[in-house]
Amino acid sequence: MIKLLLFLLGAIVITGCATVSKISRSGYEEATHKVLSKNGNIQLRSYPDLQLVETSMNQGDGGFMRLFRYIDQGNSKTEKIAMTTPVFTQKNEGIETMAFVLPASMSSNDVPEPLDKNVRVRTRPTGLYAVYRYSGKRVDGGSNKAKRELKNWILNNDYEQLSDPINAYYDTPWTPPFLRRNELLIQVNKKQKKT
Repeated sequence: MIKLLLFLLGAIVITGCATVSKISRSGYEEATHKVLSKNGNIQLRSYPDLQLVETSMNQGDGGFMRLFRYIDQGNSKTEKIAMTTPVFTQKNEGIETMAFVLPASMSSNDVPEPLDKNVRVRTRPTGLYAVYRYSGKRVDGGSNKAKRELKNWILNNDYEQLSDPINAYYDTPWTPPFLRRNELLIQVNKKQKKT
């Protein structure tokens, strides 16, 4: 009887967590992309130009609040901008950055300037990305398994790596790790056949 009650309580908690996670994730616009192929946890995606607001994470507060202030009227138009998913982080030549994707409805001409000099707006150009999806704790640069499997997939499918790994986080920090959607992205290009 006690085992049955514990099982039922566990099922209720898991269902409740899954519902909260689904609500928090589904309430936000996701960065536009097209899935070109899928193999287990790995997808090949095509992303259009993405308007990003970005900041360095090496300045004390990790960058999230700086970006949040930008979308919460801390911009030249004092306009509120909708939160989207995912939040991207990347380490490139020792500099770690965090970026929010701006809503797809905003053209580059519509994007207001940041009031904070440590925040910048940029366009990430159209590109192909190999993507590994996983749950669990957020790991800078992705888990070793994610990196290994993604790099093997790139190599075995005749692509070349064009970028350092990019982390993509879809859930709030308080989402239980086993319910989180995390991704590791690497920009790729099809290798040219030698003649």
